[in-house]
Amino acid sequence: MLTLWTVCHSASAVEIADPKILNTFLDAWRESGAMRYGYLYGHYETDNQAPLGIKAVVKAIYEPPQDCAADGVNMNDDPHAEIVDKAAALLGLRKIGWIFLDLEVMAGSNGSKFVCSRGSESYFLRSNEAVLAAHLQNKHPSPCKECEDGEYGSKFVTVVVSGNDQNELDYRAYQVSQQGMDLEQAEGILEYTTKMDQCRVALPSENRYVPAIFYQDISEFGNQTTHTADPYLPVDYLVVSVNGPTFPQQVDANAVYTLSFPVENRIQNPQSAHMLKQHLNSPENKPFRPTGQLKVCMMCPCVCISLRSRSMTFFRFCAIED
Repeated sequence: MLTLWTVCHSASAVEIADPKILNTFLDAWRESGAMRYGYLYGHYETDNQAPLGIKAVVKAIYEPPQDCAADGVNMNDDPHAEIVDKAAALLGLRKIGWIFLDLEVMAGSNGSKFVCSRGSESYFLRSNEAVLAAHLQNKHPSPCKECEDGEYGSKFVTVVVSGNDQNELDYRAYQVSQQGMDLEQAEGILEYTTKMDQCRVALPSENRYVPAIFYQDISEFGNQTTHTADPYLPVDYLVVSVNGPTFPQQVDANAVYTLSFPVENRIQNPQSAHMLKQHLNSPENKPFRPTGQLKVCMMCPCVCISLRSRSMTFFRFCAIED
């Protein structure tokens, strides 16, 4: 028997180091009207606003290859995922979460008002989003010395950009509970459905044991009632709210990437080796500061591999002329 409770999350808050990071991510939607997602890179630090709290500090958003449409995103394989992680690690950064857009402009608002589709009356995360968030958390576990395998829980966060109940653009952070992670890790037990606010719990069979899952709520008469997830389970029982995202009172100009270099994997303004050469030769980027050029540093290894196949060296191609 497994009784579901919304337990304390592993990350207590999310902070974005510079509002321009989020604004640049939104530019893709402003230009195309298509949804988009990206991975959050940064680090964790102590959250002084919560007891034993840990804050995820976002320094950059990496946008992997994807097929975008007005009603969703298809996640494509990223051949450079490992290279990007290594380039970020050289700058002291790591993958700490993911972010996606869910924006629908209200008719007659001239693009200033957005439909509020998420909340206590509907859902905070859709079933497919919650299952994917649990999968990503399981791929990025937290180290734990007290566990036999050295891992427990996750500080990997999910950030949603959508309309709020005032029909304004808003962003909220979430995590899936440890029990939700466990259900996702037990392959085939937790499934997403066409019902946006409900996940499906697989039925037991001769070859697979599925524990009985119960959840509790308050009835219309004020009594606590217990239900069986047979077979549907409300997604909200798996989702934990995380404070933020917030922004620091004072932005460190050296801590975030440059905004003058094109964003990766965008059709409107694709990156190229020529753009990289121009960027490195620009007087505005001298002296070159890697900590402020994350997207450039992410692209350099990818360009190096491409040029190596042509029997050229990256340093010769991007040599900075005096």
